[in-house]
Amino acid sequence: MEKVRFLVLISSLLFVGFSQRGPINKLTLEKTYTMSQITKSQRDLIDKSPKASYFNDDFFNNLLKSVIQDKKYSEKEKAQLFYLMEKKEGYAFAGLDYVPPKQSYFNHHVGKVFIHQGTKRSLAPLKYNISGLIQIIDSNIKKDPILAGNALLLATLLNSEKLAKKMEYYTHSDVILNSKNPGIFNHYVCMSASITQNTVIINNLTANLMSFKKECMLEDVLCAIYSKDNFVVTMKEYILEEKNPDNNLSIETALCALAAKVPEASVKKSIQSLINEAKEPWKIALCKELLANKVPYNYALSNDLLLVTKPWEGVTTTTYSDGTLIINGSLMEFDPN
Repeated sequence: MEKVRFLVLISSLLFVGFSQRGPINKLTLEKTYTMSQITKSQRDLIDKSPKASYFNDDFFNNLLKSVIQDKKYSEKEKAQLFYLMEKKEGYAFAGLDYVPPKQSYFNHHVGKVFIHQGTKRSLAPLKYNISGLIQIIDSNIKKDPILAGNALLLATLLNSEKLAKKMEYYTHSDVILNSKNPGIFNHYVCMSASITQNTVIINNLTANLMSFKKECMLEDVLCAIYSKDNFVVTMKEYILEEKNPDNNLSIETALCALAAKVPEASVKKSIQSLINEAKEPWKIALCKELLANKVPYNYALSNDLLLVTKPWEGVTTTTYSDGTLIINGSLMEFDPN
């Protein structure tokens, strides 16, 4: 796990040198989600330790344990502190993700799942009652998807078995699409579903894969399904049914998941099968490029040397010398370097 966190740290440092502006305006910073919705005392608690500390598994997990066990924090504050901790290691999400060098989005997602599973094992002895966190999720899906999403992921790490029944509800497309920001809530739902699954959850994710229209939401669903060993026929059905040529990255993510599951020869055979069966010229051309290794690391956003920013649909970003400003509808957030 240390290697995965270290890669994210190094990637963030590589990205810093390519900033195009000076530091963010202080008045703008004060309007961002973290500054306006989370108290200064909470921010100070997380800021008092160097950022690099959060890339150490023992430090991260022990601090999270102390936060969870401290009765002075409400369930809302625990979810917020978890969000701040995740921000330190680049895993918090407000509409922008960061794909490390030489990785596809699927591999990046699987790396985060691996890290979270380690935290889950560390928290297991607490046998924490997650009912309060479930209340936070339910009361904030339509108001604050960042808070709802982090409460959901934290509840998953604390007691995924107790959460499983509620996950059957949270993975319903109507619940996700009725969120204040479906892209954000879906991202957290899919990360949680990557850790805990049952037949109902998989069926819901499969239905979402066939009904969602936005590329990044589809990618998250694919990542959730194939974080576990599920039938590859689902991805083939999705690829053949996809009609939007702008959703090329979701097809690439599906095939990256396939490449992680089966030998290279089987991947090539599957892509050739798609070339033979697909009807759309753009899809056939994409599969031919993948088969000819013309897409680096089988994902068009991957880069040999640099961390690549991956904004969700409708999200705009501005890079400053000290971080990235994210504007996601009415939500504004800042990710420091």
